[in-house]
Amino acid sequence: MTFAPPQRTRPLVAVASSSGSTVDTHLGHAREFRIYGSDEGVVGLIGTRPAPQPGSGDARWEGVAEILSDCTYLLVAGVGRKPLEILAGRGLTVIEAEGYVQSLVRQLYGGIE
Repeated sequence: MTFAPPQRTRPLVAVASSSGSTVDTHLGHAREFRIYGSDEGVVGLIGTRPAPQPGSGDARWEGVAEILSDCTYLLVAGVGRKPLEILAGRGLTVIEAEGYVQSLVRQLYGGIE
Protein backbone atom coordinates (compact mmCIF):
# COMPACT_ATOMS: atom_id res chain seq x y z
CA MET A 1 0.00 0.00 0.00
CA THR A 2 1.56 3.31 -1.09
CA PHE A 3 -0.15 6.54 -0.12
CA ALA A 4 1.05 9.97 0.93
CA PRO A 5 1.02 10.50 4.71
CA PRO A 6 -2.10 12.22 6.09
CA GLN A 7 -2.36 15.91 5.24
CA ARG A 8 -1.60 18.58 7.81
CA THR A 9 -5.15 19.94 7.49
CA ARG A 10 -6.61 16.42 7.86
CA PRO A 11 -4.04 14.69 10.10
CA LEU A 12 -6.06 11.66 11.21
CA VAL A 13 -6.93 8.19 9.93
CA ALA A 14 -10.30 6.53 10.57
CA VAL A 15 -10.84 2.76 10.67
CA ALA A 16 -13.97 0.60 10.51
CA SER A 17 -13.27 -2.35 12.79
CA SER A 18 -15.51 -4.46 14.99
CA SER A 19 -12.62 -5.81 17.04
CA GLY A 20 -10.17 -2.92 17.04
CA SER A 21 -7.37 -5.21 15.90
CA THR A 22 -8.26 -5.89 12.25
CA VAL A 23 -9.95 -3.98 9.45
CA ASP A 24 -13.01 -6.20 9.19
CA THR A 25 -16.08 -3.99 8.73
CA HIS A 26 -17.86 -2.93 5.55
CA LEU A 27 -18.58 0.81 5.61
CA GLY A 28 -22.31 0.16 5.38
CA HIS A 29 -22.18 -1.90 8.60
CA ALA A 30 -19.94 0.43 10.63
CA ARG A 31 -21.39 1.47 13.99
CA GLU A 32 -18.36 3.55 14.93
CA PHE A 33 -14.99 4.65 13.63
CA ARG A 34 -11.71 4.26 15.46
CA ILE A 35 -9.59 7.38 15.01
CA TYR A 36 -5.79 7.23 14.84
CA GLY A 37 -3.24 10.00 14.90
CA SER A 38 0.49 10.56 15.10
CA ASP A 39 2.10 12.51 17.91
CA GLU A 40 5.84 13.12 17.64
CA GLY A 41 6.21 10.05 15.44
CA VAL A 42 4.13 7.70 17.60
CA VAL A 43 0.95 6.38 15.96
CA GLY A 44 -1.93 5.46 18.23
CA LEU A 45 -5.65 5.37 18.87
CA ILE A 46 -6.97 8.74 19.97
CA GLY A 47 -10.66 7.88 20.24
CA THR A 48 -13.83 6.62 18.62
CA ARG A 49 -16.68 8.39 16.87
CA PRO A 50 -20.19 7.01 16.30
CA ALA A 51 -21.30 6.41 12.74
CA PRO A 52 -24.56 7.96 11.53
CA GLN A 53 -27.58 5.66 11.65
CA PRO A 54 -27.97 3.33 8.65
CA GLY A 55 -30.89 3.61 6.31
CA SER A 56 -30.76 7.31 5.51
CA GLY A 57 -29.27 6.96 2.03
CA ASP A 58 -26.89 9.65 0.84
CA ALA A 59 -27.46 11.63 4.05
CA ARG A 60 -25.58 8.90 5.93
CA TRP A 61 -22.51 9.29 3.73
CA GLU A 62 -22.65 13.08 4.04
CA GLY A 63 -22.79 12.52 7.82
CA VAL A 64 -19.77 10.23 7.67
CA ALA A 65 -17.89 12.90 5.69
CA GLU A 66 -18.74 15.47 8.36
CA ILE A 67 -17.79 13.21 11.29
CA LEU A 68 -14.47 12.38 9.60
CA SER A 69 -13.71 15.84 8.18
CA ASP A 70 -10.33 15.89 9.95
CA CYS A 71 -9.29 12.50 8.51
CA THR A 72 -7.36 11.98 5.28
CA TYR A 73 -8.08 8.25 5.08
CA LEU A 74 -10.81 5.79 6.03
CA LEU A 75 -9.86 2.10 6.12
CA VAL A 76 -12.74 -0.33 5.53
CA ALA A 77 -13.19 -3.98 4.58
CA GLY A 78 -15.61 -3.01 1.80
CA VAL A 79 -17.45 -0.01 0.38
CA GLY A 80 -20.11 0.62 -2.24
CA ARG A 81 -19.76 2.90 -5.26
CA LYS A 82 -22.11 5.66 -4.06
CA PRO A 83 -20.54 6.21 -0.61
CA LEU A 84 -17.10 6.06 -2.20
CA GLU A 85 -18.08 8.86 -4.63
CA ILE A 86 -19.64 11.03 -1.93
CA LEU A 87 -16.74 10.66 0.50
CA ALA A 88 -14.13 11.28 -2.21
CA GLY A 89 -16.02 14.41 -3.21
CA ARG A 90 -15.69 15.61 0.38
CA GLY A 91 -11.92 14.99 0.46
CA LEU A 92 -11.86 11.63 2.26
CA THR A 93 -9.92 8.80 0.63
CA VAL A 94 -11.56 5.43 1.35
CA ILE A 95 -9.21 2.44 1.22
CA GLU A 96 -10.47 -1.13 1.08
CA ALA A 97 -7.96 -3.16 3.07
CA GLU A 98 -7.49 -6.35 5.02
CA GLY A 99 -5.07 -6.77 7.86
CA TYR A 100 -4.06 -5.53 11.26
CA VAL A 101 -5.16 -2.00 12.06
CA GLN A 102 -1.90 -0.86 13.66
CA SER A 103 0.21 -2.12 10.77
CA LEU A 104 -1.99 -0.54 8.11
CA VAL A 105 -2.26 2.79 9.93
CA ARG A 106 1.52 2.92 10.45
CA GLN A 107 1.99 2.35 6.73
CA LEU A 108 -0.22 5.35 6.01
CA TYR A 109 1.89 7.48 8.32
CA GLY A 110 5.02 6.47 6.43
CA GLY A 111 6.03 3.45 8.48
CA ILE A 112 6.58 5.30 11.75
CA GLU A 113 6.04 3.47 15.01
